[in-house]
Amino acid sequence: MAKPAIADYLVFDVVNDAINLVQRFQKSEVLRAYVLARLRLVVPAGLLMVLTSVALAGATAIFIGGARPVLVLLGILLMPFILLGSAFVQAYVFLSWLESRALAKALPQRAAPAQNRVSLWLKSRLGAELGSLPPIPWGFAAVFVLLPLAMLALLSAKAALALIALHIAAPILFARFDP
Repeated sequence: MAKPAIADYLVFDVVNDAINLVQRFQKSEVLRAYVLARLRLVVPAGLLMVLTSVALAGATAIFIGGARPVLVLLGILLMPFILLGSAFVQAYVFLSWLESRALAKALPQRAAPAQNRVSLWLKSRLGAELGSLPPIPWGFAAVFVLLPLAMLALLSAKAALALIALHIAAPILFARFDP
């Protein structure tokens, strides 16, 4: 029997972390109450994630498909994987970020706000405390978000830039209007 590759462990680690995160959401009153109290901010972020996943999946199919029938079929077959994979990555990062914000609000003595220039500028100018960067599954993000985003950029730079701008603005607006 062959030994599992290091990549197998990384994939399983990310999936296990995501399952644990969902279980913490289900069992943690602090996290669940935090998210439910901010549904007016969470829902638009969720809609942005859905829009992004659809755009990335469509761009992948169009970019790979081109005009050759075999490649069109491949592009269409890849669409659900890109759709679900990009939604997974975005939801994982967003829920991890919400968890750290919930814990920072529940345990203010343990929360040390970020002290870099960007975070200080956002706090002083916009009143947005972003907190710490959530864990990002870079392998998944590269395959399911960054590569399809590059394909989208090659097809429509304006659409890609618009999505990037919305994803930069979303956490800033969330933090700005978070009670």
